[in-house]
Amino acid sequence: MKITVVTICYNAADTLPGTMDSVLAQDLCGFEYVIQDGNSTDDTPNIVERYRDKFAAKGVRFVYNREPDKGIYDAMNKAVASAEGEYVNFMNAGDCFYSDDVLLKVDKIISDTYPEPSIVYGDCAVYEYGRFYRFPKSLSNIDESMPFSHQSVFAKRELLRDHPFNTAYRYSADYDFLLTAADLGVKFTDAGIVVCISTADGTSSINYHDTLMESVTIRKAHNRFKHSEEELLKTEKSLRLRQYVLDHFPVAIKKIIRDRQIKARGQDFDAVSPPWFDMSR
Repeated sequence: MKITVVTICYNAADTLPGTMDSVLAQDLCGFEYVIQDGNSTDDTPNIVERYRDKFAAKGVRFVYNREPDKGIYDAMNKAVASAEGEYVNFMNAGDCFYSDDVLLKVDKIISDTYPEPSIVYGDCAVYEYGRFYRFPKSLSNIDESMPFSHQSVFAKRELLRDHPFNTAYRYSADYDFLLTAADLGVKFTDAGIVVCISTADGTSSINYHDTLMESVTIRKAHNRFKHSEEELLKTEKSLRLRQYVLDHFPVAIKKIIRDRQIKARGQDFDAVSPPWFDMSR
């Protein structure tokens, strides 16, 4: 198998079906789907089992691991340990593929590229406050921020096993992994397609200040932090202000601010919502 898609979930009965539908809809056959459930206590197990025969009929190897974990990155490491595909993508509960031909296109890119890339990445459509915008993607900017959405990444399984996610990081272990890959000099390939849809309501989005400050710690660990302590202090003050806005401002005001940011950053994206994505979220 060339590709393993992994979904991490815990008590995700409301959001898991859309994610699973987007995986089931893929035109590619013969891939693997691993669901790593942190021992959900809601209806998640029953939902998963209702899909088992559908994936079997499609010829997809379906794996359901249900066990306690120590957080999302520990769960991701556990999923990688059971994966059999050459490349692994993390499409966690609440996220979904953008279209039904994503895996087919990525599979072709991998097959047509020599030598094979260690990491294939693409674009991500972010859904927030009732509109889509494009996640900023720039591998050349990896020293300053997450270079692309982790949901758009297909990483070699061996690379993930040799360099597992550092569970000491709560919000940005995926960024740490990408910096490790860059430090190793592995091959990154831009798929040039929209891979996924994510919503701006994840842990890293809600904990904006803590996430970005953890990213600073990670860059320092990789000797990639290029700013003075004075600049860092100024940045932290700005982040605290933004976190205050996220925590306390009315949605209408936050929507206006976000609209202006999207326009200023050139992140406008006229996305076509797939049938499995719930626009009412």
